[in-house]
Amino acid sequence: MTGTALPFFEREDDGIEYLPAECYVAGLRTSDDDIPTVRLTLPTEIVDRKVLTGARLSVWLSANSGRLILDGEGVDHETLEAALDAGPMRGQTLLTLIDACIDPKHLAMEEDPVGDLTSLRAQLVEALAKVDGALTRLQSG
Repeated sequence: MTGTALPFFEREDDGIEYLPAECYVAGLRTSDDDIPTVRLTLPTEIVDRKVLTGARLSVWLSANSGRLILDGEGVDHETLEAALDAGPMRGQTLLTLIDACIDPKHLAMEEDPVGDLTSLRAQLVEALAKVDGALTRLQSG
């Protein structure tokens, strides 16, 4: 091996990035060669489960913009930012989620759309009552 061994970790898929990876490949390459000197193929299920459970992900709601915020206890800030840049979540707000939820095409796929929307409405009414309560507390005290 001529040069420094550099670790790598890559998705291996059929070129369609929005589909799950077929597998992951990890290994070592020399600094002057693209051909791995050590190559290990890892099943997607093992890697995804380990990474996602280790990340302990959560979603927060920004009060001022309604944007969703991704957080993870087991993930550094730069990795979270890269994940946000890679997908549509950075542009998602409470309203965009509701728009997607009530889209006629989405509702047509639901087993009980009226029951589902009734449940959603009840949750939104409860959420608004909580927001109103927080506003009252903040304004009176």
